[in-house]
Amino acid sequence: MSEMNHQEIPDGDQEELPDYSQESEDSGVSAPPWFADPKKRRWIFRGLVALILLMVAPPLYRVAKEWRSAMLVRDAGTAFALGDSARGIGLLKQALALAPASAMVVQAVELHNARAGDQASLAKLLERMRAGGSDAEELLGLAELGVGGSKADIDDVTREALGRLPKDLPVKQALRRSLIEAALLARQGDLPRAADSCLVAALRFPKADAARLRLQAAMYLLGNPSAESGRRAVDLLKEVLSGNTGASLPAWRLLTRIALLPSGQSPVHLTPAEVVMLIKTLPSLKESSPADEFLSADMEILHDPSGKDVVVKRMTSRYQSASRVEMLDAAKWLNHAGFHKEVVEFAGSELPLKDTDWLLVVMDAQSAEGNWNEIMKMLDSPAASGIPDAVKHLYRARIAMMSGNKPLSEEEWRNVGGALDLEKTETLAYIAGYEEQIGETARAARTYRELANRRETMVPGLVGLIRCQPRSASAVSLIPLYEELLAAQPGNPEANCDLTYLRLLTKRDTAESAVLAGKLLIEQPDSLPRISIAALGRLRSGDPKGALEIYRDKVIDWNAAPEPWKVVRCAVLISNGQGEQATLLAGSVSPALLRPEEKELLSNSRVGR
Repeated sequence: MSEMNHQEIPDGDQEELPDYSQESEDSGVSAPPWFADPKKRRWIFRGLVALILLMVAPPLYRVAKEWRSAMLVRDAGTAFALGDSARGIGLLKQALALAPASAMVVQAVELHNARAGDQASLAKLLERMRAGGSDAEELLGLAELGVGGSKADIDDVTREALGRLPKDLPVKQALRRSLIEAALLARQGDLPRAADSCLVAALRFPKADAARLRLQAAMYLLGNPSAESGRRAVDLLKEVLSGNTGASLPAWRLLTRIALLPSGQSPVHLTPAEVVMLIKTLPSLKESSPADEFLSADMEILHDPSGKDVVVKRMTSRYQSASRVEMLDAAKWLNHAGFHKEVVEFAGSELPLKDTDWLLVVMDAQSAEGNWNEIMKMLDSPAASGIPDAVKHLYRARIAMMSGNKPLSEEEWRNVGGALDLEKTETLAYIAGYEEQIGETARAARTYRELANRRETMVPGLVGLIRCQPRSASAVSLIPLYEELLAAQPGNPEANCDLTYLRLLTKRDTAESAVLAGKLLIEQPDSLPRISIAALGRLRSGDPKGALEIYRDKVIDWNAAPEPWKVVRCAVLISNGQGEQATLLAGSVSPALLRPEEKELLSNSRVGR
């Protein structure tokens, strides 16, 4: 075996075995380059890409943030222009958090501050505009400003900013310009032209933006108190509602509020078919809220009072398993609608004992039902520990009043008053509303004064304070309150109108007030309050014929007219020698509803002479 495996090969036939080491060195074949390997090339490529991304990522991120913040600022501007301040502020906060150093964001914040009345921000914006440094977004924001200075000053700034805008604007900015141009007409008192301006502009815009303009036109028409304008507004709102755009839900809400207005408070009324249409339309509208469902339920009850029990049962069943906030909203709606027993059943026995908010809602219901013993028990429950002290004293004062315990009642009312300055504004608002609701208007006025003394609630506090003044209060005593309100809110047209009337009634600044009364009439020529104030202005100015002329061609239902306007009409008739008509109208006037100056005006046959 060994010999066989180890046989020798003859020399002549031997083949030399290759020398592999030598061949590899001398063969002349070189190894492939390192990057020729596909795997290695992929790693090189990935590394280069990563390096490039590391270099460009920060600048790209900054650019992306700037772009996104710019979009948010523009969307915020559009929201403010459309009257959605809450959304506008929310978008502005997002932009500020994303890019606080962005020039566009900084300018948008300055605009917001100027809207809030910051004169330094307004001055900076005006200076930049006049130096040619404002872009279209800032110019539009300036044009929309309604802060500082007189009405003429505001209009001048608006016109100047509009004049600096480029002719060609993106759609959203062009929409804002059209809304501003219409607003200028409205501020001049020409509401029909303002509405027409919106409608003409709507023809140039896409469907959704055109719907926004038609919605605004309807709002201007509703501001002109005539049946013709009101019906035209309703038809426009129905058109917008059927368009299925972002303006459809606001249009539905406006129509709903018209439907729910008490008779005599609106120049236009919806037909039963229109009310049914609104009820059926709500489920198809996007972004509707529980508050909208409650409005729809109110309309159902208004349309068919006999079915209110069915509506209440459906709504309580619908919200019985909803979130805490939605359940509370449903309970508050039941209270507001007068279904107090249903509130108690809806809340059950446990929620009011554990939850302060539920306790307050149920206490409101029990109060309306006169269940004072139940309220007394509830004030000793664990949940009552979260009730503010002033509110506890409020309920105890009410219980003592209804129980005939006058000394305890007075003591508790004093405790309420002593705790007011320590309470939060929302607590004050609750107390004032409750006091006003139960007819304690003098006490409510005290609480509203505390609200008016706080900057953040000055305007609603003053409005409530004025509302709580007795009907027999003198015009002299009311003038300072209206002056305070107009100082806090210069653009309040109703307050301006009322103050002009009070000054004319008391013969203060007669010449100036008469001129202003004439301007107010031009703004709303079919408004009975403005007709009456303008007539009184001419009467006080020694022009009784001119005063009588104001009433010419005006269709007025004097049986339904408020007492003050009947008095002014009587004074005008007497001054023009039409005593018989004046006596006839004076017979329908209730002296108990007149202020001392109005009684004097009614009895003075020599008014204006």
